[in-house]
Amino acid sequence: MNTFSRILNTVDAFVWGPYMLVLLVGTGIVLCIRTRFLPWRRLPRALKSTFGRSSRAAASGSTSGGISPFAALMTSLAATIGTGNMIGVSTALVLGGPGALVWMWIAAAFGIASKFSECMLAVKYRETNLRGETVGGPMYTLKNAFPNRRAGAVLGFLFALFAVISSFGIGNMTQANSIADALSSTFSISTRMTGMVLTILTLLIIVGGIRSISKIASVLVPSMAFLYIAAGMIVLAVHYRNIPQSLMQIVTMAFSTKAATGGILGTITASGLRAMRYGVARGVFSNEAGMGSAAITAASAAGSPVRQGYLNMTAPFLDTIIICSVTGLCIMCSGVLGTMQTMDSGTYAHHSGQLVFLNSTSPELPAVYEIAGRDASSLTLLFDQESSAPDAASFFQTDAAVTLTRIPDTEAENLSHRLLDGNAESMPDRLPDDSAEIRSPGHGESLAPAEQNSLTGAWRSPHGYVFLFRADGTYKYAKPLTGAALTIAAFRSGLGSTGAYLLTVSIVLFAFSTILGWEYLGERSFEFLMRTHKYNLFYRFVFSCAVFLGANAALDIVWNFSNIANALMSIPNLLCLLALSGEVAADIRQYEKDFR
Repeated sequence: MNTFSRILNTVDAFVWGPYMLVLLVGTGIVLCIRTRFLPWRRLPRALKSTFGRSSRAAASGSTSGGISPFAALMTSLAATIGTGNMIGVSTALVLGGPGALVWMWIAAAFGIASKFSECMLAVKYRETNLRGETVGGPMYTLKNAFPNRRAGAVLGFLFALFAVISSFGIGNMTQANSIADALSSTFSISTRMTGMVLTILTLLIIVGGIRSISKIASVLVPSMAFLYIAAGMIVLAVHYRNIPQSLMQIVTMAFSTKAATGGILGTITASGLRAMRYGVARGVFSNEAGMGSAAITAASAAGSPVRQGYLNMTAPFLDTIIICSVTGLCIMCSGVLGTMQTMDSGTYAHHSGQLVFLNSTSPELPAVYEIAGRDASSLTLLFDQESSAPDAASFFQTDAAVTLTRIPDTEAENLSHRLLDGNAESMPDRLPDDSAEIRSPGHGESLAPAEQNSLTGAWRSPHGYVFLFRADGTYKYAKPLTGAALTIAAFRSGLGSTGAYLLTVSIVLFAFSTILGWEYLGERSFEFLMRTHKYNLFYRFVFSCAVFLGANAALDIVWNFSNIANALMSIPNLLCLLALSGEVAADIRQYEKDFR
């Protein structure tokens, strides 16, 4: 199983690597140029129209499956606005530094053109099934409009297949798992109870199809977005003095040519290249522009193709530039970025080229390391995959070795103020000062034999994890707060314990809305594969059962597998957008001419 997990990690890193990011953003750039930047120029008008009365009513004479443009957008946002807006942003800031937020904005800006194009084409080439419902999406666009019809049929099949896989993974089980974890840690609700309630609620809602899902989404999405943004505004108001400095750091570190660390970042290494890599990846992952998922929902709305494209292109703006920015600014202004959480502590022994951790309780740490190389500034440790802890290789993202670099004493002093012992959700108002435990000893303070004392001090792994060795033979192992824990710490800094509760509620609402939105996307893709709607009820039942499984299982492999499927479903859609970019440009120009 460990080998399979490492293979998935490798494939995941490749499919979401630089080639995929270039294809995603590059497609957006091509579409922006070919449409003469009309999606950008018409964004204010599209936002006004989105929240106007006209978008809330389905056009007269629409089919039984048609819904209002506003309901279609909210259902689309239900699938995209999720835990990635909180957890994904914090991860991007930890891995890429503050500048990652700028690259999330850039990815969203070009994603607006991609979102417009895929949704416009989906409406233009949609079909009506035997029940009189409008169905569409990239799979239908590929089948009906791709220049090479045989290739289009194959690409459409692959898109639908990967969309179904993604609907059970990232769209279902991982979301249910996030809800269960949040409710368990904050309110001590059992995961089994959470799974049962979620399964029942999901089945009751999705059995009514798109109309039922869109009605819930039209209420749930605006409500949860307002709640989250309002809470974020309070946090920013508390830390308003830090806003100018935070914005300056975000912008400067986005384009920095040199890696920077220390100061407010603690052990986080930031550079322009890292910011671009993780910012673009998380930005695309957050708003799903170019993936084609939103186009499936857009096709169910009444209205003209270009108008529906305009309405749906507001999603990256609302999702990334608004909601993700609130998360990123709260984390920056609160000063919690770079805070370290102690994961393990105990005693260690160091002799004859071996480093042995005693009393360790962390599943991520192998018990024994072989020291492959050591000098004054670096330390290379090897571990045996068969005898090491099961999570070690995937955690350190390496096959057999991890290289540590010594943290200078001045930086270690700063780190001491960012070291958090215990659970991040019970973070004290004032972080403890553990400087006495992590600084290198001064002259005359040697408390152990020379060989052991040579490790004394603070050491950083390439991914920001820290080992703190004391001369008396004790150690601490810490890693940066990330994910939900980092966002909770930011909200707690401005709202106290209420912040943790509000964020938990937000996670529940965001994740549940994602489950509902992705059910519809997966169902329509499943219908395309089966070439009939007769098995839709079967899909709904299996999808609901998967919610219970997701709430009660460890999902590392499921997450990686569905993450790969997400990338693979994007490729046919992006090829379609590039092939039909001329048609998109012609249609939008004709619409603008008629609009005048």
